[in-house]
Amino acid sequence: MEQGVEEEQQVEATPEVEASEDDSGIGARVTAVFTAAEKAGQHIVSLAREEAEDIRREARAEADAYLREQKLQADKEVEQIFADARRKAESIEEDSRIAARQVEDDARVRKERLREEARLIEERIAWAKEGLAEVSDRIEQVFLENEPLASQPDSDS
Repeated sequence: MEQGVEEEQQVEATPEVEASEDDSGIGARVTAVFTAAEKAGQHIVSLAREEAEDIRREARAEADAYLREQKLQADKEVEQIFADARRKAESIEEDSRIAARQVEDDARVRKERLREEARLIEERIAWAKEGLAEVSDRIEQVFLENEPLASQPDSDS
């Protein structure tokens, strides 16, 4: 019977041992799952950080490219504004030269017209002087011709 008791104890001991082994196996598995989950979480965080860094670099590169593009566009606009301003200034300068030439031409024509008018006036003055000199000579002749009559005494009185 002792042997039977022993067998019973062994039989009875076996489920306890198995339960104990199952508990420690489950605990090890749970620990392994937690460890794997922790490592996976760390890996995911690491990947997320790397992706965030990649996104940041890409955004920075895009922002730099956009900035360069905008600067080039602004430079082109500035060049266009300067070119337009130069063209307008040249146009104004040319218009001013044309206007100045026109004023000079008009002044020259007026000066010539005034000289011609002055010459004509001088000719008229000379003609008038000649005419007055002739009139004066005629008047003098008339006085000289009538002087003998005035110097004769009245014989009828």
